[in-house]
Amino acid sequence: FDTGRLRPGGRCSSRLVGDKPPVVKNQQPQRRACDDEDLQAKNQDGNNMTPQNIHKALLANTNQQGNNDSMARVLNSCGAIDHAAQIVSVPTLDDNSGDMDHFQSQVDEWLKSDVLESFPEGSVCELLDGGEDSSNKLKLEPLQGDMYYGKGGMGNIPLVMRDYCSSFNGFGENYTGQSFRIAQDVWVSPSNGVKYIGNRNRDDNNSDDDDGGLQWELRAGNKSLGKFHNLVISHNGKCADRIMSRTPAKAFHSLLRTKFAPYVPQWGGREMTLNSIYSLVFAVKSDDASPISKVVSNLCNQDKNDVYTIMIKNEPTLRLLSCNSLKHHHAQNPNSESNIEIYTLLSSPIFGKQFKGPQENLPLDLQEKVVMKMLSNLENSFKLEQGDVSNSVVDLKLQLWGAAVPMNTWSSSSSSNVGGVDGFVYDATYGVGAAGDWILDPSIAGAWESGRRLADWMLKHHEESDKKKGGEWSVGLPDLTNNSNNKEKNGKFVPSRVALESGIGSIPPSPNSTFEFP
Repeated sequence: FDTGRLRPGGRCSSRLVGDKPPVVKNQQPQRRACDDEDLQAKNQDGNNMTPQNIHKALLANTNQQGNNDSMARVLNSCGAIDHAAQIVSVPTLDDNSGDMDHFQSQVDEWLKSDVLESFPEGSVCELLDGGEDSSNKLKLEPLQGDMYYGKGGMGNIPLVMRDYCSSFNGFGENYTGQSFRIAQDVWVSPSNGVKYIGNRNRDDNNSDDDDGGLQWELRAGNKSLGKFHNLVISHNGKCADRIMSRTPAKAFHSLLRTKFAPYVPQWGGREMTLNSIYSLVFAVKSDDASPISKVVSNLCNQDKNDVYTIMIKNEPTLRLLSCNSLKHHHAQNPNSESNIEIYTLLSSPIFGKQFKGPQENLPLDLQEKVVMKMLSNLENSFKLEQGDVSNSVVDLKLQLWGAAVPMNTWSSSSSSNVGGVDGFVYDATYGVGAAGDWILDPSIAGAWESGRRLADWMLKHHEESDKKKGGEWSVGLPDLTNNSNNKEKNGKFVPSRVALESGIGSIPPSPNSTFEFP
């Protein structure tokens, strides 16, 4: 089951430009952390100082007024846009976390089948201040390492995975049904949508009894979505916490409790910690090249700009700027004398926390404030005049990525990976498992590998269930007993230094790292 209304994919493709916001009945304005700060978008007479072009684009997004015809929106007709996940790489895990050989093989296969493209050498750079001894105010330094992106958009990656699984439907001489089915736009209620219906005292949860080993029922309101032998939680955040809170799988549920913060202590913290990031997709129009493109070309000492993605190191409120037009080869209108460039700008986690609001229904005044601050800070980062970028914007889309990147990961060791980190959680007593980047590595690779390891272990449990009692197949569960002398013997949360430094996930390490734990 996937709650995405239009497409699967989570952080690869959670919501795209042109998607209408959900209608929330009787939505009451919520007080935000930034409400006590001076808006700084009004002058002494109380008039709104947000530029008309920005205000108009935001009104179109919120359906309040303005032209909301999807055919008229610049962002809906330009080509592929990556608004959340930006880079696929194969991280090097700690010595005891296993390897990424399986994911490397998957990446190689995706490259051969044109699912992924490699970032050209030197196309991912860090933007730094030039320093006192330099005649240049800014400098670009290429980031080393193999990096990839989804050809035609990152959202194509989960679509290819879905199609691959669907290709097995109908296989086998005696099989007449589906072996794989994805149900999209299905809302499983966090408060009462999951109910345990199995027998926890059974030695083998895969045994054939009157109910066929069924253990879980999923519901949407009064409607049953089906009964199942096993349940896997592959997302995280408040909904994952709530959806398991009323089940008897208490140890499993304890790992899903979530804290939202831009950092964790050096010892890792007591619970899963996710940051929050703003994603701003905006289109700028210019006669030849945008102010951003001109700065980058000058820094590259060439007329042609081949830098796709910039990790921003000289502005604490921003983390990444990516040019979708270059990366996805957007075609310019041959009948127009002007060019359109589409960028994705990601904020820092600290900025996301400071200006956090109800992510499914951001108030217009908050959107105006966030957009203007992000664009203004981008101009400062690139040493541009105020208004150089914001006055050139012809369309935009702002999204709060509320449960964004894990700042720590759950680290456990058991018989699933002798001498190393499991990379998943499985409660064999109740037949429920968890997979995700928060259990192995905060990256697409980490989520993929975590899911693979969990699937392998569940298959092994099913095929070799007679070798152990049901509960003995459990992996990664914490010890909740009060008399335990070593609470960490079954696992603990450890900080992800690379995610804490980048703020946007596990990427090739920076040679200009200055991160220190608070």
